[in-house]
Amino acid sequence: MRRLNNCLKKMISQTAGGTREALLAAAASLFAEKGFERVSLREVTGRAGANVASVKYHFGSREGLIDAVVMEMTRPVNEERLRRLAVLEGESCVTVRKLLEAFFDPLFSRIQGSALSESLFVKLMGRMVGDRPYQFPDEVMAEFREVARRFVPAFQRARPGLSAEDVFWRLHFAFGVISNALTHRDLLEQVSEGSVAREDLAVTIGRVMNFCEAGFER
Repeated sequence: MRRLNNCLKKMISQTAGGTREALLAAAASLFAEKGFERVSLREVTGRAGANVASVKYHFGSREGLIDAVVMEMTRPVNEERLRRLAVLEGESCVTVRKLLEAFFDPLFSRIQGSALSESLFVKLMGRMVGDRPYQFPDEVMAEFREVARRFVPAFQRARPGLSAEDVFWRLHFAFGVISNALTHRDLLEQVSEGSVAREDLAVTIGRVMNFCEAGFER
């Protein structure tokens, strides 16, 4: 009987975990397509094959679901940033380029490894930064602040003479360049009338990193 109860508990746990993942996947896709404010819970649960009560069970509320989607996107990126920085801190000579790669490569890897298509992931990333009244949850902001606390001094050591304010602004500009390059690739193709063709994401990333490095080193 005890073994049967344990098996039942395991099955229930697996089912609940599957429902939670299905809700996160459906919500991420819909938020990317339409924006945070235009998606109803019924749309999310309909796509996930779940019921509305399951959202309350797993996330507490619609806002809790949004926050969970954002954390699902950002936490692995920030954890990998800190891991890579820890490795660099053990090296004797750390360049601006290495720090930029440690900061941005985890984001690019997340885009390429996501269950979402590249275009949807980038759209969702843009909505996270630009959509209002949505704000990052406190937990996510704390993670970003920890990343900043560790990376800013590292950039100052790699580029002596920069103040913390300088580093924050240059990272802000670099992120703006990357965000624009990723979210408006189609527009560049149209404006250039074919002079700029669609290229592999890795090639575009290389162009962006070269530009950001030059801006940081100026």
